[in-house]
Amino acid sequence: MKRKIIQLLFLILPFLCNAQEYIDLFSVNYGKSQKTTFEDSSVNTSISTFQTNLTLPIVLNEKYIAVTGVNFSSYNLQLFPDSNNNHLYSTNLRAGLSVKHSGHWSGLYLFLPKVASDYINVSSEDVYLGGLALLKYKRNENFGYGLGLYGSSEAFGMSVVPIVTFYYHSPNKRFEINAFMPNDADINYSLTDKTKIGVDFLGHGNSYKLTTENVRSTYVVNNSIDFSAYVQQGLFNKKILLRLKMGYLLNDFRVYPIDQKLDLQILVLRFGDNRTRLFQDKSNTILFKMEAIYRFDLSKVKK
Repeated sequence: MKRKIIQLLFLILPFLCNAQEYIDLFSVNYGKSQKTTFEDSSVNTSISTFQTNLTLPIVLNEKYIAVTGVNFSSYNLQLFPDSNNNHLYSTNLRAGLSVKHSGHWSGLYLFLPKVASDYINVSSEDVYLGGLALLKYKRNENFGYGLGLYGSSEAFGMSVVPIVTFYYHSPNKRFEINAFMPNDADINYSLTDKTKIGVDFLGHGNSYKLTTENVRSTYVVNNSIDFSAYVQQGLFNKKILLRLKMGYLLNDFRVYPIDQKLDLQILVLRFGDNRTRLFQDKSNTILFKMEAIYRFDLSKVKK
């Protein structure tokens, strides 16, 4: 029975990855920024972030893998200089298929609904629908890339994001690049068998409806970027990875009236944007973060 489970897990490799020989089944991280001042204000504030991600691939046969999972994230921050802290939450579900088209080509097709708001009086108006289509090419065991498209409804209207993926692992397995742009990228180097150092980039793009005195009157759009350097230590035969990060957080939180939307957003291009911005926080600060990952290493199964 154990051997069959391992064989099924190994079949997942060509589907969910470009060329890497592992799957991150679960991760959790917590971050907190240093105190910073609002733009054009002397008021101090900080940002706390929490995120957890669970991926559950289910092997259907040698060609199809059902991909399921859930991601939860939260922000705790002060959006206005004269207000209390706001809590912003997002729960994202994943359901779809990974398809092996040939020896080199595979595709990932996901339905991505989410519930995003301050979670006060949650209703169907807080539900947004999205999807991802990604075509990947695995050139060899060390190199792969892909192109795709992500689209989602948001509080401000429709958002479309072109996706480019890239993966490289050096022949000696010490140097690695893994990118899913424009959302995230990771470059790392193995100092020892269990210790790595690296730098990563993480882009945040989400919208949340806000409740003020029990009334939904505004929404906030978050377009922030984290740049971090980290040290990673592997435990329990490198199944558990612990990361300590320090970096720089570029904040951009914009608040708009709830009835004002744009026609379409493609990356940073906004079409039909006649909205009235009520407030914008563009403060930047140092970020500290702790992260834990449960990783299934398929290269050891292969051996």
